[in-house]
Amino acid sequence: MQSANSYKILVVEDEGLIAHDISSRLEALGHRVVATVETAEEAVEQSAGVDLVLMDIHIDGQRDGIAAAQEVRARHHVPVVFLTAHADRSTLERAKAVGPYGYIVKPLGPASLNTSIEMAIYKHRMERQLEEQEAWYRTTLASVAEAIVVADPFGRIRTLNRAAEAFSGWTAANAIGQRLETVIRLVEEESGGELGDPAPLAILSGTPVPLDHGLRLMARGGREMAVEGTVAPVRSSSETLLGVVLTLRDVSARRWEERQLRQAQRVEAAGRLAARVSTEYASLLQIIRSRTGLLSRQLGDYSPAQTALAEIREAAIAAEQVTEKLAGLGARQVAQPEIVSLNTVLRRMSKTIEMAAGGRVVTAVQPEPEAGRIKADPSQIEQVIMNLVLHACAVVPDGGRLLIQTNRTEAPQNGALASFASFRMTYAATEPDLDRLFDPAGSGQNGLALSVAHSIAAEHGGYLTARAVAEGTRIELLLPRVNEDSMQLDPAPGAGQARTVLLVDGRDRVRAQLHKFFESAGYNLLEASDREEASALGQVHEGPLDLLIADAADRDPILDELRPKHPDLDCLTMVDQPESSLQEIRRPFTQQQLLERTAALIERKDALRVPVTDPVPTE
Repeated sequence: MQSANSYKILVVEDEGLIAHDISSRLEALGHRVVATVETAEEAVEQSAGVDLVLMDIHIDGQRDGIAAAQEVRARHHVPVVFLTAHADRSTLERAKAVGPYGYIVKPLGPASLNTSIEMAIYKHRMERQLEEQEAWYRTTLASVAEAIVVADPFGRIRTLNRAAEAFSGWTAANAIGQRLETVIRLVEEESGGELGDPAPLAILSGTPVPLDHGLRLMARGGREMAVEGTVAPVRSSSETLLGVVLTLRDVSARRWEERQLRQAQRVEAAGRLAARVSTEYASLLQIIRSRTGLLSRQLGDYSPAQTALAEIREAAIAAEQVTEKLAGLGARQVAQPEIVSLNTVLRRMSKTIEMAAGGRVVTAVQPEPEAGRIKADPSQIEQVIMNLVLHACAVVPDGGRLLIQTNRTEAPQNGALASFASFRMTYAATEPDLDRLFDPAGSGQNGLALSVAHSIAAEHGGYLTARAVAEGTRIELLLPRVNEDSMQLDPAPGAGQARTVLLVDGRDRVRAQLHKFFESAGYNLLEASDREEASALGQVHEGPLDLLIADAADRDPILDELRPKHPDLDCLTMVDQPESSLQEIRRPFTQQQLLERTAALIERKDALRVPVTDPVPTE
């Protein structure tokens, strides 16, 4: 009987005559016997590269054929068929645990021998194919960006991929066996209620069910994201329900862009309408003013109606101011864009912001050195900031807190992440309708302020957003950052991080020039025109102040004001007489000399902070 296939076979048999008989039978069937061995050690060594091992369960040595088969499978992934004349129950149970590909009972028959070999080879090939497919599926599952969760028919998780781990905050080891709704917490955005287990929806319908109606995934640690996906039942070829597969994708960026687009379209439409209305009302107001003037001249100076006419004129003037604002919503352009630091704009406004708060609202300013520069019209950006601050101060109760921060952030733009300079304002008040916060509303003092701010942000290629936070409400202005890679200069000497310097000088142009120079060298320069402004800046500045640069007349009062909040504040005094110490610089000096003296004082202060065993001599 000749076999259709020829295989390389290792025979493990410790009885010579039986081993010879098996080898002869195999060769007669067309197979090639690689070797015949007697011990487990030889079996493990010789089984590399063979197609099949015929293993007698009872062989000489410390390990029997079962132990040898286990090691052969582990090392070489070769199928093993056991040879046995008889075996007790415990031996058979051990043999089954190894996962053999067949049993051949001695004495051997040619038909049973060849059939067992063919079945074992076929089974092994099928298992290898399944292993390869599983490896492909496992790798594919792990590499996809969508979260994929597999659960049984009762809603218990069987597996989840890496994206699902990242989305939910659960590891696969902790999630397996948990209820689906425990790991994947889906909340409806409109109602705020939890969706629960979505698996029954798919099981009942028998088809994939989309999950795309404003859902948010609540992850461990409080993080949440907008998601969409599908839950689908899994059935076998016999229509037996095996479980469900839940797929989710993060659509937070897309939803954010959609909200910004809707908001921009709404404000733009309102602006166009406001512009048309303002044009119509302007002509009506002109008629009112002209007729009021005519009546005033006809009635004479002593007519009792002059008081009423004066009130009409004042009302017409106020109405014209409103119509001008409405017209500005529909036709606003960036007048004089220039490259400017967002922190610079904010610092120049610090005193104005404090005055707007008026002591009724607690303000704090935290500029981040890495916020970066923007290409914008500084006057319009100041208008945006002032409009936002005035709105916040109007709605925050007495004693409430207003926190202003700048930083560098990334946000979706045209389908990709872009870099923005961020002005973030958090205030202790709850807005009744955040979705319509920037719509034109009313004609009060601040009725159009937020809408104007939104229009300016949009025309600068930026965004103005609002959301509720634990502290109240947070409004964030995002403006595109200028790529400063080619603009970077050497960092400040000895500065491991950006240092903050407060400069007091009454000359606007001098402060502006020094600000650009110090900032390009890696410093944060706060500018003040006088003693009062310097004290105000220092009080609202959150973070350390490293150095004060001021005249001798202003130095001590400013230090007295700021030292309680900034105990490590050092001082460089500008003098007109010869210098008496490192802490004085004589006028006239160049900006480079001022920078070098500043760096030297900060380096000295850093050195004095380092713990030493011997006293540090003072000057």
